[in-house]
Amino acid sequence: MKVHVIYAHPLTDSFNAALHELAVRSLKQAGHEVDDLDLYRENFNPVLSAEDREIYHDPAINQKHVANYVRRLQTAEALVLCHPVWNFGWPAILKGYFDRVFLPDVSFKLIDGVLSSGFSNIRRVSTITTYGSPRHRAFILGDPPRKNGTRFLRAVMNRRVKVDYLALYNMNNTTLAARDRFMGRVRNTMLSY
Repeated sequence: MKVHVIYAHPLTDSFNAALHELAVRSLKQAGHEVDDLDLYRENFNPVLSAEDREIYHDPAINQKHVANYVRRLQTAEALVLCHPVWNFGWPAILKGYFDRVFLPDVSFKLIDGVLSSGFSNIRRVSTITTYGSPRHRAFILGDPPRKNGTRFLRAVMNRRVKVDYLALYNMNNTTLAARDRFMGRVRNTMLSY
């Protein structure tokens, strides 16, 4: 299976970096082809410019600045997001990626008033993430990252997409044993692809 991994963390020595490395290594170990996108290392520009917004609704030209990123998604059979949760949301670079790449006639199609998903090629989606806050605090606030990683992504993928959401809450207060258990969950999930 061709798996597109999208990673969003600026520090190469972070726990998220270790999770990213583990995910990629485990997927390759399971025999998958991995297309690894490190948004920071590739200097992805997350800013939706005035021109990007002006051409947003025109499928003939709306991909002109992000065509390579679109192609990578369109050729993938699975998607893995690896990122921290900051301020109860995606890191700005990842949010900007979605704003710029999930375009009309790419992530969704609107034909004669009927909306359909654009990434019917993607049959599995996993999010690997960490929160600084405990789960109850995220729950009280509605846990937007979980909803984005499950509901939003499900809506633009294959109708039968399988979704995994692997989250380590309260990261700032976890023990080494808890982090090791979480890494085991991540490894097992990636090996199950």
